[in-house]
Amino acid sequence: MERQSPIRTQTMAKDRFAPTTKAAPCHAAAATLTALSIEFVAKPAEARRAQLSIPEGVNNTMKGVSGYAGCLVMVSDQEARLITLITFWIGEERSRRCHENQRWLCKLIAPYMEGCLRTRTFAAHRAEILEMGGDGETSDVHAAMPAYGAQPDARFAA
Repeated sequence: MERQSPIRTQTMAKDRFAPTTKAAPCHAAAATLTALSIEFVAKPAEARRAQLSIPEGVNNTMKGVSGYAGCLVMVSDQEARLITLITFWIGEERSRRCHENQRWLCKLIAPYMEGCLRTRTFAAHRAEILEMGGDGETSDVHAAMPAYGAQPDARFAA
């Protein structure tokens, strides 16, 4: 007989699309972010190095910049040269800080870039991460990411 996960059984018992009354444990100002997305084509010789160097370079450059909350680098699974850099900004002046630093971010990735495809700004909303158990099941929501308001240098990527 197959063993059922108690969390999975509880989840399946209720309507999974019904709204929950329990709110995510985050502050209102921290829940809303501004995300700057820069999509570009990397130079052929720089594609691999770009995906490894950009997260560290962006975090080191933006360390201490007011409102900066981290970055995410995504590489297309169909073409390794198609890269998207997303930076996250928090606080009351998150939109202004994002726009002020956009030029510096473009300069930072310029050595890796063959051409910029698109630069966009988004309103983003933070969600908690589900913890993965050893058996592949997800457990309760936990604080995998530090609360944005709790630490001044909270980061998305290392």
